[in-house]
Amino acid sequence: MKNPSQEDLLGYVLGALDAQEQRNVQQSIDDNPEIEEQLLRIKSSLLPLDCLETSGPRPGLARRTCEAVAVWQNEWPIDSITHSALDDQASGKSAPRLKSAVSERILHPRSWSIPDVLVGMALIAILCGILFPTISYTRYNSHIVACQSNLSQVGFALMDYSSANEGQCLVIPPDSRFAVIGWVGPTLKDAGLVVDDSIFACPGIAASRPPVRIPSGSQIRNASCDEELDRYFHTACGHFGFAMGYRENGRYYPPRVGRSNVVLFADQPSLLPGRVSGNHRGCGQNVLFGDFRVEFVSGPTYADDALFENDYGFVGPGSNSMDNVVAPSYLSPVQSNQLMKSVITESD
Repeated sequence: MKNPSQEDLLGYVLGALDAQEQRNVQQSIDDNPEIEEQLLRIKSSLLPLDCLETSGPRPGLARRTCEAVAVWQNEWPIDSITHSALDDQASGKSAPRLKSAVSERILHPRSWSIPDVLVGMALIAILCGILFPTISYTRYNSHIVACQSNLSQVGFALMDYSSANEGQCLVIPPDSRFAVIGWVGPTLKDAGLVVDDSIFACPGIAASRPPVRIPSGSQIRNASCDEELDRYFHTACGHFGFAMGYRENGRYYPPRVGRSNVVLFADQPSLLPGRVSGNHRGCGQNVLFGDFRVEFVSGPTYADDALFENDYGFVGPGSNSMDNVVAPSYLSPVQSNQLMKSVITESD
């Protein structure tokens, strides 16, 4: 084996080599005793450095740690401590204390210094500063992806419903008592197109909310009081909001499927500025478009169109087929349509 260089021997003494290099040098020492003499000369030349006061950790911190652990394990084996403690207890003697052994060896001034400890603490702080944001960001992204998957499944159910009804989207029942946009959830469920209510859940907030339970149409119709009915309406679309449709030439129309720039579903709006959804820390929302693709949209607008307000600046049906408005499930597009009609009439 090739004899190691002076640099390799110095690195071996200081504990600065990697595992493979360390093994190579050790093999050379075993094969050639003269190399061990060189190591002794290097060690003796480094002895004056131990007397110096430095502002940083002394070289060989990792080596000294391993040596301290090895010494402690050799002098205080766990089995011997356990058995001697039992024997001493039976004879009335005090057993050796593990804490004392650690203090005498690992915390010896020659093994550790205050700079060593400070550097170790700084490294831990740096690792925490890197690791925790990375974990948080990864979890945040995983919630967005899982939410997109759920919203896609809702889109597939809506696609199947539209295919079975000559391409038409869900129509809100004319009865004012049930005329809320959340009617879409119970309708898909009653049609057998939704068998798992959890697809209406957004993982971004699911952990802090009760499990999603989409009511059936019969539950809504048989509600015994207004409070029960209101509770059903608030949960009819889970954590998502549905499009309010639009008003054109004095008539109200439901949202149209098949168009890439028409919004059908999105994470439910909130009271944050611009009504951006709070499902993803207020950074944006997943949006299901009319062509059934799902995209994460940062902020409350898409292609200069506000997602949660119409062109008149309030929550209600759009002013045309390209004016998208997503609202919570308990709002009524019929009543909002009447309100918007009165506002337009007054402005004219």
